[in-house]
Amino acid sequence: MRTEEKVIAALRGLPPNRQAEVLDFAEFLKARSPSAVEPRPYGLCAGEIQVSDDFDTPLPDSELGLFEQFDDQIRLYPVTSR
Repeated sequence: MRTEEKVIAALRGLPPNRQAEVLDFAEFLKARSPSAVEPRPYGLCAGEIQVSDDFDTPLPDSELGLFEQFDDQIRLYPVTSR
């Protein structure tokens, strides 16, 4: 028996006031569930963010070393090949 069938069978065995409580709880759970949300459209912040011309310039070795010293110890984001 599937879960849905079990829930319905259990619900039918309850008095009406308890069925109302089950319905209320089911609606509560549904409200808390993440729903399929439309993705945000591109360009919402167009013109509001300034990126400097040297944004993609390689970091100096002194600053790059600060990031690389933890590379073998901590991996915050999984490395994936593209």
